[in-house]
Amino acid sequence: MRAACTLLLLRLAAGLKLGALFGAKPRTNDDMRGLSSLAVKGVCAHRWAHSTNDAHATLAPIARAFDDLKSNYRDALVPELAPPAASTELRVSDGGFHCYAAGTTRAMRWLYAADSETLDLFRPLAQHFLPAMEASVYSGGWEAENSVQLSAASFISIVGAKAGITDDIARWHEDWGPCQDHEAFSVLLPLRDTRPAPDAYRLEYRTWDCIDEVKVYDYELGDAIVVDGRAPHRTAPFSAGDLAKVNGERVLVCLNFASTQPSARPAQIQVMESQTPHFYELAPS
Repeated sequence: MRAACTLLLLRLAAGLKLGALFGAKPRTNDDMRGLSSLAVKGVCAHRWAHSTNDAHATLAPIARAFDDLKSNYRDALVPELAPPAASTELRVSDGGFHCYAAGTTRAMRWLYAADSETLDLFRPLAQHFLPAMEASVYSGGWEAENSVQLSAASFISIVGAKAGITDDIARWHEDWGPCQDHEAFSVLLPLRDTRPAPDAYRLEYRTWDCIDEVKVYDYELGDAIVVDGRAPHRTAPFSAGDLAKVNGERVLVCLNFASTQPSARPAQIQVMESQTPHFYELAPS
């Protein structure tokens, strides 16, 4: 039944604008707000909260965990300082996190959920993004009752920074490079209201159907971008002045999802071991 429904949605999306299915209001990037966009373009945008209040309510426990990290381990989050040893677990009242220097954009920190209980903080948010990923996985040939699962969650943070992100620092990358198309995904969204510093909250990306063209996504509270693991993207460069408008702090939530298809597991494990080696969840092989 799920496969039939997914196929129907994909066929409908080929001829219709399905932004309304996601609760989307007219805005930039409307061409990638259809259910099929992730499967066809490798990228889709998703208005996951109906209002700012809805967004704050869903993000509240996650934001509380980040605020605790910032209060208790601020030096670990400041990009000018060395991060703690990779195996160090930063414990807060609602869970634990491992802190890594970001491998894709130096001057950022990755703060990954360190256990299943901490990952549970992110599951209510994660449920909003499954339909597009399930459709993409199905288009890639995998049909299963639970075809996609949340495998990791993290904060991508800059705290107390004095400098922006320059063009040479912001690297183009694919989050799940060793995987095939439709086998893994990342969801990126802001933890805070981006209006005080909109230029510090942008993502540059390329779609599969127009790979030579650089497009820009503007982060907004309650909105998210979903990226196939093989879709190239990078943090859009921004200045120290942009960051100063938010007291040197910029925080995104990143959710990593993986197809449960067994043949995808070796590449998925390779990626997770390189990004969050101390904890992740993947389906059994």
